[in-house]
Amino acid sequence: MEADQDTKENRQASRRLAQILGKLIALILVVALVVVIQRYCQVAEVPFASHANIVVIDGDSLRAGDGVEYRLFGIDAPELHQNCGEVNGKPWQCGRAAKINLTAIIKRGDLNCEARAKDRFDRIVAVCRAKGVPDISEAMVRDGYAIGLKFARGKYQQAQDEAEASKRGIWRGTFERPGDWRAANPRVGN
Repeated sequence: MEADQDTKENRQASRRLAQILGKLIALILVVALVVVIQRYCQVAEVPFASHANIVVIDGDSLRAGDGVEYRLFGIDAPELHQNCGEVNGKPWQCGRAAKINLTAIIKRGDLNCEARAKDRFDRIVAVCRAKGVPDISEAMVRDGYAIGLKFARGKYQQAQDEAEASKRGIWRGTFERPGDWRAANPRVGN
């Protein structure tokens, strides 16, 4: 009987120890997760100095003087070498026009970008603003030089509807969606 009692007490002690170890491991995992989230998932806002050398790559991409590239969140602009069609069918350089429009917005100054993620090209996907422009992506869509992407959950749909109704930018004639144009015109080396 005494052996049975000792065995029962040993089992209970083992269960208590396992419970304590389980709780300790869970606590360690939670602390590790918090550390990882704080280190890698913080939203970082990048203010650029007024003298910063910001290069506009195309209608939805920027490069800072330090070489870091930024992609505007939630939009897709015509590619730099992409043409669109006028109402009369004559081609115009809508990709270059999108770049010029983004350049004009950036030149207003006070550029800040809030990082959201990184894309497959290791660019920082960001919501950016400039002096008098609280969301550059929305301004590009409203000006008719970009379309809103579906994953942005319609964030820019109203701006896009306004641009289309007013026939601004790419909406003044015909255009190929930038993603479709890229698929038909792949870059060498990508």
